[in-house]
Amino acid sequence: MRLYIAILFVASLFCLNAFNSIAQTFSPPPLFFAGMDGILISDDGMDIPIWGYGLLSDGYITAPGPLLEYETGDEVNLAFVNNSPESHTIHLHGLDVDQANDGVPTTSFLVIMDEIGAYSFTASEPGTFLYHCHVTTTLHLTMGMYGMILVRHPGGVLFEGGPSYYSDAPLLFSDLEIATNLDPVQSYPFHDIRPDYFMVNGRSGSQLETGSTGIPGESGTIISCPNGESIALRLGSMAYTLTKIIIPPELEGMCYMSDGRPVPTPFGVEEIDIYPGERFTILISPEAEYDGSIEVQSWDMVNSEYLNSNFVRIRDAALNIGTPHIQSPLSLSISPNPSSNFITVNTNDARSIEDWAIYNASGKIVLEGQTDLHLMRVDISSLESGSYILESINGQNHYRARFIR
Repeated sequence: MRLYIAILFVASLFCLNAFNSIAQTFSPPPLFFAGMDGILISDDGMDIPIWGYGLLSDGYITAPGPLLEYETGDEVNLAFVNNSPESHTIHLHGLDVDQANDGVPTTSFLVIMDEIGAYSFTASEPGTFLYHCHVTTTLHLTMGMYGMILVRHPGGVLFEGGPSYYSDAPLLFSDLEIATNLDPVQSYPFHDIRPDYFMVNGRSGSQLETGSTGIPGESGTIISCPNGESIALRLGSMAYTLTKIIIPPELEGMCYMSDGRPVPTPFGVEEIDIYPGERFTILISPEAEYDGSIEVQSWDMVNSEYLNSNFVRIRDAALNIGTPHIQSPLSLSISPNPSSNFITVNTNDARSIEDWAIYNASGKIVLEGQTDLHLMRVDISSLESGSYILESINGQNHYRARFIR
């Protein structure tokens, strides 16, 4: 019954808008829903609970939520049914909307359990934007309630009078603290959240080549471009960490937009910092037979500590997709995971573990040692419950794996 009501409601919105379609172009509202019972499959196979948004036609929620795509000038109606026990909103981050449709509960409205909410706005400016829940924002966002909005300008250009390009590559950077997602019993202020899992479009590590996030039919994140064409990297951050993007000089990166507006003077980019909520649009032009990667680094904003790197592969469309050569897949596994008192650590490829250390969620070493074996058993009974990272250093090779106690 709830699904039936939701469909009737959004259908009625579309019919009302269609009445005025002679004067304006209206986009049909997506059949959105909010849920708190999703699962994100991590790169090492762990089921991480998430909250998020999804399409009723699919029946599942994702982190991030579905990409919303519009064209400059579209009159948009965005409706969703709340299929969860807590209230939610959709805050339209960066878009020029009136206060009633902004999605901030105190100045707009919130959608309680089993109710339906609808937002109306004009996609007046082209650019890269975000959306997220603005109820108990700190917790709901880190649990996965966010997504990207892309407003394209007609004519194959970034904006009126701007450069032309071949296609878009939306890349949304985010992270989470596994312990919080496993037990979201209270809202954490920003300074208490210590992310230990880092994502690009909801994927991490080897998933960026292979997919495997648990979404039916999901593929990897490999960006291809015909020789001589340009790709628009639509970059946005919903992370609690600072995201540093390293763009190889061969890609000739050029930034044209920041936070949904053209920059006064375009500038070349080989490295750029993206703070939470920021968005950039950067054109890249891969050389013939180019096959490399953009590095996505995550840095702790409190102590400026490097935390993690993901790699997004860029390739000439004329090439066949082969084995990645920029980053070797992680060859360290921990079992059981989660664990109570002991973990077994295995390098899988028979190389010895050598120097190793276990870091807690604050980045402090809580256990360390050395071994010449590729398989070892570690007593973790002295550790408090929470999320940890075990790092092995074998010469120049650094391996990391996460586990929960």
